Amino acid sequence: MTPEQWLGLATVCTLGAMSPGPSLAFVMRNTMAGGRRVGLITAIGHGIGIGFYAFAFVALLSGLLAAMPSLESGLRWTGIALLITFGGLLMRSSFSTETESVVSEPDVMERNPFAAGFAIAFFNPKIAAWMVAVYSQFVEVDSSLLTMVGMGGLAFAIDATWYAVVAVLLSGTLATSLQDHAQTVDRIVGVLLILSGILLIIL
Repeated sequence: MTPEQWLGLATVCTLGAMSPGPSLAFVMRNTMAGGRRVGLITAIGHGIGIGFYAFAFVALLSGLLAAMPSLESGLRWTGIALLITFGGLLMRSSFSTETESVVSEPDVMERNPFAAGFAIAFFNPKIAAWMVAVYSQFVEVDSSLLTMVGMGGLAFAIDATWYAVVAVLLSGTLATSLQDHAQTVDRIVGVLLILSGILLIIL
């Protein structure tokens, strides 16, 4: 992958991590229930879950492309369509007055916040669609093991860092501001995802 491709991947991963949703609510709830340490452990667990998911998906996709090169074009256009769709859904949800809620399980969170953070990332079916949208644009048939590990590591680093920042600053204004302005954030991220999809069509 070229430096430009790594930058593009990092940008889209960052947009995904920053979008308010169940993961943000989960990390915030754990932090408020158990303190900063529990929030940080949850963030790391969530990041590792995303990293493992990304690595596994990249390895699988690379293998599929090697076996069936004809899939490359279809996956690329499917990914672009999903990016634009996600952007549109975020834009639409930003005009809704309903808010997502996360079922509270304080006993599970307090016993093992790392496992809870990992599980909400790794076993979230929505992540599969997100992986198709993002990684189908960057996976190559001849991707090396080092590249695949790097792509998984990048996903982990961005995700864990973002939610760690949220946990650390929860007592300040960041998390509260994100909740208060979730609709605005959704609109901004939605527009950027749509633009990313359009740019991938042009490039």
